[in-house]
Amino acid sequence: MRHAYVSRTGAPRLILIFAGWGMDERPFAGLVRAGYDIAVVWDYTDMTFRHEWTEGYGEVCVLAWSMGVMAAQLCHAQLGPRVTARIAVAGTPRPVDDTAGIPEAIFRATLEGLSEQSVARFMRRMCGGAGAFAVFSSRAPQRSVESLRAELKAIGERAASCAGTGPRFDHYIVAARDAIFPPDNQRAAFEGMDTIESDIPHLPDFQKIIDGFFIDKTLVAERFSAARPSYDDHAEPQKLIADYLAGLLADKDTRAILDDARATVLEIGCGTGLLSRRVLDMHPAARLAYWDIAPYAPEGIDPAAYTACDAETHMAETAAGATDMIVSASTMQWFNSPERFVERALRSLRPGGMLVLSTFGRRNMHETASASGVGLHLADAAVWREAIAAMPEAEPVEVRQVEMQCRFADAMHALRHLSRTGVNAITRTAANARAIASRLQPDPAAPCTLTYAPLFIIIRKKP
Repeated sequence: MRHAYVSRTGAPRLILIFAGWGMDERPFAGLVRAGYDIAVVWDYTDMTFRHEWTEGYGEVCVLAWSMGVMAAQLCHAQLGPRVTARIAVAGTPRPVDDTAGIPEAIFRATLEGLSEQSVARFMRRMCGGAGAFAVFSSRAPQRSVESLRAELKAIGERAASCAGTGPRFDHYIVAARDAIFPPDNQRAAFEGMDTIESDIPHLPDFQKIIDGFFIDKTLVAERFSAARPSYDDHAEPQKLIADYLAGLLADKDTRAILDDARATVLEIGCGTGLLSRRVLDMHPAARLAYWDIAPYAPEGIDPAAYTACDAETHMAETAAGATDMIVSASTMQWFNSPERFVERALRSLRPGGMLVLSTFGRRNMHETASASGVGLHLADAAVWREAIAAMPEAEPVEVRQVEMQCRFADAMHALRHLSRTGVNAITRTAANARAIASRLQPDPAAPCTLTYAPLFIIIRKKP
């Protein structure tokens, strides 16, 4: 395999794109994401992945496209625990397969008839039309037909042996207009998993995927730090969630840990201390430590017990069995891979330890996502239950999803609510607030409503 950077700023995180067959770095030029370097891996003639150049990054996010889905699976172990989000688009782990990839007869015919003309036809079909192909041609890969033949032959030889390797992806994007990997085969390959249908050809808009699936954590820190002075006055839904979560901690197993002054309890994303204050009021003997992405401890929290960090990556560095309980309210939705975070949090617990968490389900803020075109990609309770069931150390106690609606006098009040609580930390792009407000509240005579869909998760680590 070969690799090249398409964006390199010295960022602490890396987005690693596993490209499709026939690529080099040229089609990916210009991709950017604040807080991340971006690199592309291509040419699967030799499946050796030299990962040493990735070792300076604290977090690696994988975007696997087409034949790169197979390659990403083969390389996962070499990237190790630094990997958080894993996104697959327009490809499957079994790339040559009659029901879950490219049908074998089509693959063999492509290989046997490979020529400059057939490659051009392939690229046109990949792009989904003449207009997109014309744009792509200006930055097309510079590869010889001989190198493409050697790569395709190597992929065919390796495809049969790679099925089932590597962990599950966080999201599988099915390209509904794909003329290379049949969409029905993509659906079959990911049946029962968290798939996202997208009306795109085989070649996706990589910038849109990067912006939509990889969190700008610097922006999250900035927006929530700025919102701290106004947060408690405007975070009514978050207060209700903290109250509910505190009530769940009254269970006898969690209460026993909190009332034991020797037990270590870690709160992830303490914010202004909404949950912390409730826990300490109910359990004054509890010994809490706090992690949050904001650079300084909020008022009322002991700075000596506070660690400013990216909890998602910091958890990967925590010793196994070091903690008795981990609690977190309304934080995990800002992680690149909440599922992988939970796996790592379980590892950090002693046997019998507890995770008591809240995040949000798919319908959360669906009104603003529809009005603005941007939103977080969230999993519902059913997806979480399946994911937890696959975790060997997890004993699920409860996975519960509810909905609450907040009413505002008008859409501008709703948007100010988002700003004053930091919930608008999704994009840096300056939006036309009045245009979004008109879509958010099409009937000015009716109140504006925002939906919160909190999801509560309690897991015990198996003894």
